[in-house]
Amino acid sequence: MKSPARLPWLSETRIDAVVQIEPSLIIIAAALSMWLLYTVLLRNVSKERHHSLRHELANLTVHAGIFGAMAVGFFSLELDVFEYPVVVRLRPWLGLFVLLQGAVTFVKTLKVLTTQLLFLGHMREGVPALLINTFTVVAALFTGGWVLAQVFDFNVAPLLATSAVASVVLGLAVQDPLGNLFAGIAMQIDKPYEIGDWVEVVGITGKWSGKVHEVTWRATVLIGLMDELVVIPNRVVGQSQVYNFSQRRLPILRSVTFQVPEGHDLETVREITRKALRGIDEIVATPAPCVLFGEIGPGWVAARCNYWIDDYAAQWRVGDAVIVAVVAALKANDLHLAVQQVHLTDDSAAP
Repeated sequence: MKSPARLPWLSETRIDAVVQIEPSLIIIAAALSMWLLYTVLLRNVSKERHHSLRHELANLTVHAGIFGAMAVGFFSLELDVFEYPVVVRLRPWLGLFVLLQGAVTFVKTLKVLTTQLLFLGHMREGVPALLINTFTVVAALFTGGWVLAQVFDFNVAPLLATSAVASVVLGLAVQDPLGNLFAGIAMQIDKPYEIGDWVEVVGITGKWSGKVHEVTWRATVLIGLMDELVVIPNRVVGQSQVYNFSQRRLPILRSVTFQVPEGHDLETVREITRKALRGIDEIVATPAPCVLFGEIGPGWVAARCNYWIDDYAAQWRVGDAVIVAVVAALKANDLHLAVQQVHLTDDSAAP
């Protein structure tokens, strides 16, 4: 149905040129194929991810269904049976809504596809929402710009050129948020840590320890050793030293140092201490615990107990168990820790 009656600023010709049957079918098929990708490749993800993906897929299916129904209605109006003036005037509006719904469905399909691909590449680790949200915003901006250009003949390039000064002013105003955003994106590219890793962040302003809970556009969120939430701006993390205790999946070295009198037989102290360390369940057998004597002072020798653990969060509890076990083992063998000695002299008695 082609009619010369058109709305002044909404061209039916442009709508007909953009809203076509083939692209509509491709968008709907792409949206529904996300279920196939999920079923075939992501069967082994965690229960939480299954719930999240099914929610996203259900939402996408609803949007695809709405888009399909609107597209069927729009293309049906081309039949001669609907040759009425009011239908002719309303048809471009319906086409515009079909186009907008198709754009929303397209962006949501890209979002679900990005989520599934990230889950596929990170079966164990969590996926930061920052990457998904950033990609979705960029896709929405490009899609929106394309719709404006195709339907309203709106050229974005002159607008960008004339707003250069405003962009500089705006950039200075949002310097910190943008710095955090790009620092977060850079960290996701370099991957110094994944969600669920135990890390220590050592910066100029302090030191933070915890398990990575989330990476947002502004900050990295840790769950501290006391179950507190630690929020560190991404730019601070990018300028700090990051120690990752989980990424290599190797045991973590920890140590406790104590002093024994120099009169004790050091090999006996070494053997007793190693035996005490081997009796602690949370200390791994390989590498085996070791005791090294690395410092000597007046009347004492420093013994450093090196041991390895699997759980970073348990280091304080294990350290407590090591001290208790070593002291008890020394006492059981009639040995003791060095006692600090202070020598006092009375200068007033001198002639």
